[in-house]
Amino acid sequence: MKKLFMSIAFAAITVFGIQAQSVDEILNSYYEAVGMEKQLTHNSMKATGKSVQMGMETPFTMLQKRPGSFRLEVEMQGATMIQAYDGEKAWMTAPWTGSTDPVELSGVQLDAMKMQADFDGMLYNYADKGYTVELMGTDDMEGTEVYKLKFTNENGNVFYQFIDTENHILLKTTSIMKQGDAEIKSETYFSNYKDMDGIIVPFSVESKMNGQSQSQVIIETVEYDMDVDDSIFHMPEVEKTEEPATGEKK
Repeated sequence: MKKLFMSIAFAAITVFGIQAQSVDEILNSYYEAVGMEKQLTHNSMKATGKSVQMGMETPFTMLQKRPGSFRLEVEMQGATMIQAYDGEKAWMTAPWTGSTDPVELSGVQLDAMKMQADFDGMLYNYADKGYTVELMGTDDMEGTEVYKLKFTNENGNVFYQFIDTENHILLKTTSIMKQGDAEIKSETYFSNYKDMDGIIVPFSVESKMNGQSQSQVIIETVEYDMDVDDSIFHMPEVEKTEEPATGEKK
């Protein structure tokens, strides 16, 4: 009996050891394919392009800065929508509400902004960022064989990453994020990769929910290491207006 338990334990250690090694091998191939070593030398990034949603095109500018700052500006019918994260606080302006005052974000929106601000993405240094990873095997994605990796964070949110087994680039992410008792599932497809001075960048990013396309982001320009003032990531203070007097004492 003791030998049987020892055999089972050894087999379990061997299986999990092989899986961990396989995950690391897959991710190391991914890092090499996308030029992660070169990306680590950059401290800021600016991307411009357009978002296409329901046939309407809106231009955008996105800024990222290490260690974890993010700002997105989208032009909408003469007004500017802003989403930003300064490493601690996430906020946005929503001009369609009739107000330009910034609003602090929380919950799923805050989590999403934190991920957006990650300069190198969750696939790099995943353990330090609180993710556990499991190799789910390979899958077929419209005729392309892909590795399927399951990333789980400390909040129980799950992210399936689909990496091309031949070219080792990321083709798709499926996110399942918890919001109270509900789950929000979305899919993101990456394509039209281009070499930007040794860094491989997807110039087309399509978002889907329940299989239906929600939006497509088309990147037009990417540049690195421009000067970025940290103040643009901080949430502006809202000026308080004094309430008018309701009457005078007699």
